[in-house]
Amino acid sequence: MERTIICISRQYGSGGREIGEAVAKKLGIPCYDKCLIQKAAQEAGLSETAVAEYDEKGEDFGIAAALGEAFYSEEARVFEAERRAILELAEKGDCVIIGRCASAILRAAGYRPLSVFIYADSADRAKRIAERNNLDEKRALHKAQKVDRMRKHHFDFYADTLWGEPESYDLMLSSSEYGVSGAASVIASAKEAMQHE
Repeated sequence: MERTIICISRQYGSGGREIGEAVAKKLGIPCYDKCLIQKAAQEAGLSETAVAEYDEKGEDFGIAAALGEAFYSEEARVFEAERRAILELAEKGDCVIIGRCASAILRAAGYRPLSVFIYADSADRAKRIAERNNLDEKRALHKAQKVDRMRKHHFDFYADTLWGEPESYDLMLSSSEYGVSGAASVIASAKEAMQHE
């Protein structure tokens, strides 16, 4: 039987993490995100703090990338550790993985995950980010744009497809239209439909 592996990419502030957690709860399977960073850090012999600096949404990625080989080797070590961790988690069994280029990594290894991209209207994203980070909505939207640039850069560098583009995903959902619960239901139904093909 094919594993249930769902990979969720998302715009910052779209509620993608919450949707992934809701999907995992609905299906009774684990959801991995921040714990993946910790596991990758341990495997690479790096501290969690060091890995977080090079996280896919890290503020310094673009600047550090300009530093050349010294950064690249550190970034490559982090990515390789995350790649191994993702493959180990997939080998263990069914799961939801948030971000980290997981769909590209798993497809390259022969898995067939359901790859989902969550997006939302700018106003909804700004409101969610503002509430979560105690910012005004203008600053929240600026932060969303900055984080999305970082995510795009990271994904486009490591994946064979482009972040946020339809050909990179099996399903693209607006959390503004479906909400967290509705999007989780659609994703769970889509995975079930894939398994019955």
